[in-house]
Amino acid sequence: MWNEEQKAVIKSNAPVKQVIAAAGSGKTATMIGLLAEQERKGGIRPDRTLIVTFTNKAAEEFQNRILQNLLSDRYIILTFHAFCYQMIKSYHPIYSKSPMRIIEKKQLEAFTIDFLYKDRFKIGGTPFSILFRQNAYYFKSEHPEIYEKYIKALSTWKAKENLLEFEDLPLITLNGLENKENWTHILPSLFDSVIVDEFQDTDTTQLKILQQIRPPNLIVVGDDWQAIYGFRGATPEPFLNFPTYFNKTEQFFLTTNYRSLKGIIDLSTHALQKNKSKISKIVKSHRNGNASVLQFTMENPKSDRYNMVQKLEKALMEDKESIMLVRSNFRRKEWIQSGIPEKKITTIHAAKGLEYRTVILDLSAGWSMPESMDNTLLEEERRILYVGISRAKDELILLGRKLPKRKHGLEDEFFSYFRNFDSQGKPTLRYRLLW
Repeated sequence: MWNEEQKAVIKSNAPVKQVIAAAGSGKTATMIGLLAEQERKGGIRPDRTLIVTFTNKAAEEFQNRILQNLLSDRYIILTFHAFCYQMIKSYHPIYSKSPMRIIEKKQLEAFTIDFLYKDRFKIGGTPFSILFRQNAYYFKSEHPEIYEKYIKALSTWKAKENLLEFEDLPLITLNGLENKENWTHILPSLFDSVIVDEFQDTDTTQLKILQQIRPPNLIVVGDDWQAIYGFRGATPEPFLNFPTYFNKTEQFFLTTNYRSLKGIIDLSTHALQKNKSKISKIVKSHRNGNASVLQFTMENPKSDRYNMVQKLEKALMEDKESIMLVRSNFRRKEWIQSGIPEKKITTIHAAKGLEYRTVILDLSAGWSMPESMDNTLLEEERRILYVGISRAKDELILLGRKLPKRKHGLEDEFFSYFRNFDSQGKPTLRYRLLW
């Protein structure tokens, strides 16, 4: 049932484990196997085991997998923010006695619009999606003085109205732990084991909380190649350098991909070749067979969409396991206007963790490449490209545009990565384009 790499994780008694899991390598199944082994040996108390997931949906799925495998229903499964919320609500001297008011999205937008109105000409009407993207990277770099004033005003407003943002919850928890506040003394004693899933999406605050708690048994699972949440303040650095933060870390690799055919795996790996900040691993395909890789080009990514929808009709309509993946919600709306059904198209971020027989990946438009983009952001964009490709099991269709004479975008660079691959995802001196 388990391959040798999975068995090594499941059987290990190392107090600190870092599991570096390639896309499609069965990391969740391996974690379930580890819990089952620990229950069998009596080496774990489910009610003193915290399992941290990245999203509420992931927490629900993990819970379902535990119940399906007839394991204990007493595991504590939470997102990092939910964990901090429960700790603060249970033990904080102020918030345990009074309601915590979390700012709603509309409230924050209204405050931001009102505050930035006087500087609207300096900002130039930049949409919030760009202004606050990548943890407000554009805002900080292009308008540092305005950003600093905005943060101060936001803090003052929250204090006056007794409001909190979700991002305040980890900060309150960490500050309490670092300052050894009385209410946090109990936190390190609550759990014997902590498992953190998708650890590549951890930010430095969450890392420091783990360092403060230091459970007797700690397992972090993730894939730095899939670290794509920089816009939320996450960074792959804690995962890349995890052994430097926790002594006696034992590293494990899960490198067998049970999802994709070899040609798809080779293409996805090729997308990351230029990234320097990564943990190297050789990913193997468990499945036999030849992948199908097609490339379509367009003269104009906007006006040619309607004709392209007709060419893609068979792949989209007849293949129930097909999806079109795009970089932005704006690009998604454009394709829907062109005739793609809403249920057959989503962003790459929304598809993370999912898989499809056929993936149509839009590399014709929608990938931003601002002049101020540094190498850190560029490497994350390549990881987003990797995630998009690695959703495919059997077939990948890449959409690009003919190389423009003047301005080249990030999507043009990415599409060029694959010009020298044939219809099975194999490198070749020639390239095949379908017109």
